[in-house]
This record gives sequence, C-alpha cells and structure tokens, in this order.
Amino acid sequence: MVDRIGKGGATPPTAAPTGPARPQEAGKTFDAGKAAAARPPDQVEAIQPPLLDQLKAGKIDFNEYLDEKVREATSHLDGLTPTQIDMVRTTLRDRMATDPELVDLIKQATGLLSSPNE
Repeated sequence: MVDRIGKGGATPPTAAPTGPARPQEAGKTFDAGKAAAARPPDQVEAIQPPLLDQLKAGKIDFNEYLDEKVREATSHLDGLTPTQIDMVRTTLRDRMATDPELVDLIKQATGLLSSPNE
C-alpha cells in the first residue's frame, strides 16, 4: 500500500526543521521611554465643539464662523508673504459671505439667519 493513512504513526522527517536565527539582542528589554508628565487641570485646553455646533448654540456669530473657517482653510499658506495671505483670506471670506449656496446651507444647518450683516 502506498499511503500510510490509518496504518500507524507518521514517518519521521528526514531533516530537522530549521527556524529563523535568533536575534542578537534577544535579552534586551523593551524601553518605552519616560511618560509625559500630566498637565495640571488649569493648563489643560478645553475641547471645543465643532464650529457649526458653536454657531447653532449661539456661542459664535456668523462673522466669527467665517473668520475661523477662513483661518483653517489658509493655515497651510506659510510660504506666502503676509500681504499675499491677507489678500487670499479677504477674497475667500468675501466669497464665503456672499455665496448663496453656503449661506443657505448654514441657514438650514442652524436654523438661524446667516447674513453676514445680521
């Protein structure tokens, strides 16, 4: 019979298996470094809710909302001169304040009048 299924033990392997070599630093212990010291409660920054939620709650007005969104949108423009950054921010803010779709979206999301002059 060719196969040995059900006929006793398995045939021993002809060569011993070889595994990966043991690392040189197997005895070295893991070092996570020192833990950062916890800040006292008076130095912990408060977590701010999303801007839209702040606008809905009346914590900020539409102009503050626009100013913060423009700041977020232009925060990566470090390579420009201050004059160029101001021009980009002014143009973007004016566009956001007068874009009818954005104004309607904010009005729907907050239920507030969202005209920049209100």
